[in-house]
Amino acid sequence: MTAARIFSDSVHPMSHFLSWAGIGLTAIVFACIRTRDRRHMCRERGLKDAVRQRTDELEAERIREMDRNHILELIVSNEPLDPVLDRLAQLLENETAASHCLILLKDCDRRLTSAFGFTHDWKAALASPHSVPFEVWKYPREFPAPHNDPAWAIFTAGLNGPPPAAIRTHPIGAAHAPLGAILLFETAISNARPPRETVTLLESTARLAHVAIEHHRFCGELQYQAQHDILTGLANRGLFEDRLTAAIVEARQNTLPLALLFIDLDRFKEVNDTVSHRAGDAYLIETAERLQQVAGPGATVARIGGDEFNVLLTNIRNESEAQQVADRILAAICRPMVIDAHSIAGTASVGIAMFPGDGVEAEDLRREADAAMYCAKNLGGNRVLSFSARNRTLDSVRMSRELNFALRDRMFTVHYQPKVAADGHFGGLEALLRLNHPEHGSIPPNEFIPVAEASGFIVPLGAWVLDEVCRQMAEWHARGLGQISVAVNVSAVQISRPDFAEAVQNCLVRHGISPWSIELELTERLLIGGGPEPQRQMQLLRALGIRFSIDDFGTGYSSLSCLHRLNVDAIKLDRSFVQSIDTDPAARRLVQSMIDVAESLGLSVIAEGVETEAQRTALIAAGCSMMQGFLFAHPQPAAALENYLRGATSDPGDLLRIGSMVENSSASAAMLITM
Repeated sequence: MTAARIFSDSVHPMSHFLSWAGIGLTAIVFACIRTRDRRHMCRERGLKDAVRQRTDELEAERIREMDRNHILELIVSNEPLDPVLDRLAQLLENETAASHCLILLKDCDRRLTSAFGFTHDWKAALASPHSVPFEVWKYPREFPAPHNDPAWAIFTAGLNGPPPAAIRTHPIGAAHAPLGAILLFETAISNARPPRETVTLLESTARLAHVAIEHHRFCGELQYQAQHDILTGLANRGLFEDRLTAAIVEARQNTLPLALLFIDLDRFKEVNDTVSHRAGDAYLIETAERLQQVAGPGATVARIGGDEFNVLLTNIRNESEAQQVADRILAAICRPMVIDAHSIAGTASVGIAMFPGDGVEAEDLRREADAAMYCAKNLGGNRVLSFSARNRTLDSVRMSRELNFALRDRMFTVHYQPKVAADGHFGGLEALLRLNHPEHGSIPPNEFIPVAEASGFIVPLGAWVLDEVCRQMAEWHARGLGQISVAVNVSAVQISRPDFAEAVQNCLVRHGISPWSIELELTERLLIGGGPEPQRQMQLLRALGIRFSIDDFGTGYSSLSCLHRLNVDAIKLDRSFVQSIDTDPAARRLVQSMIDVAESLGLSVIAEGVETEAQRTALIAAGCSMMQGFLFAHPQPAAALENYLRGATSDPGDLLRIGSMVENSSASAAMLITM
């Protein structure tokens, strides 16, 4: 055997070994590679799952943030509170499985505000007296269903479906002053405490609800302060103008009237100056409360500045109803108020403007109501004046300036209305003052007399009236008509002067008139509370033989019980009693009582405003001794009455016929009305 062969044979087994070893090693390497790949794939899958999970969490967080941002946008845009809380409840329900959410607001007592997702039976159960049989306001709480609690049984008795398994609550706001609470009703039983995520959601939702509630209340307070007067709580000028504009639009569409009242307190500055500014504020507050009470539920009352108020009336049919409300307002303001131990009896001036008669725009109505109010104030205050009435007369400033010119230029005239006895005999005349203005026509006494009294012009005007009456009486006497008795109205300003009695006596002497021919008519207010000077002047005049009567008896402050204290000779029943005496049994009984008491005291009774034969018959049946009114004659100038007076002295039975002839002979005189 050669060496090569030997060598070749000796290597062969190793070669096989190495060959198999290489194969095994390769298999091991391949196995390691596969293991590594599997691990890598697992790591990749885990990473992908983690990324996907985190992505889902981030997406859920993004959606949650978007929902919360949307709620914040609703809050900032001043959306109503209920939709915001409903949205919050829905958001919390979406993020907590198998649960319902409810948000309760705490008022004086708890009040159900939001109940998203709850059926009618749930809402009814929650609104029952024992709707929440557990404390929910102050601290976060967890309540498993207490089936042995009687209150819980009351709560769940009204539910159609199964009751909740547990309830979790979280307060809204601070524990010492909670605004409300969030209730999470879980429908599945769970022994584990809520996960941290649920607690976090409850906390964040409660914070967001707190922001929404506080923002809503803050905006409400700002809006209220922007639209209301801080002192009185009434609507301010801005809110009143908005409501007036809206009311005009509605009235125009429905062809309905409305009224604007402008109210200004008379002499309010005196309250501030003589008492205190604090008392002035209290006076304004009390006035505001009275205005709201009297104006009624359908009215808007506003303080537009200082001592000025506006009232909008939309539930009226005509100007007469607006006048009635204004009269009640005036009466309410006039009732005394006790403030800081001081009794304050205030008055006011009220102007009325009507839509559409006085104006069709808000600015027109405001201007005209203001003008009517100032006219009422210039006429002495404590009165109501509509814009239409204001247009029929002069304002006080111009009138007081022109009264002197009117007397100088003979614009004043005296008319006379006869008085007739029950048996038809002539009973004298009443002198009635008239003002015929060249621009404004005939102005009634109730419009220029208050101005004359306020300005003091009533003294020379009253002196002229008495002088003119005495002159006319002397002329009638000279023409053979005898000594005719005439009644003259006297103002409280006149008779309160210490020289009044002397002036009357001088006038009578100057014209040669007997004192018994003059009768002075006074008001009840003057006789009851006029002070000592008028009583002294009356005593001096009665000593001369002059007679006195009470004008418009029954409309002032006196009563039958104090009639015996009034030193007068006659009473004149106001026309308001006479007009219904033939149709109203109550008015008939009242007139009968007045006549009976007057006769028992030896006083004569004169009925004013007799217009029908039925009224005359009823008055005669009641025992009335003297009457005057349109049934007998209208007020006439002295010249037009001469035929009447001659007939009265010759044939008393023809007084009605002669009075009718006088009226027909002078159309202009027949239009005059007794004031």
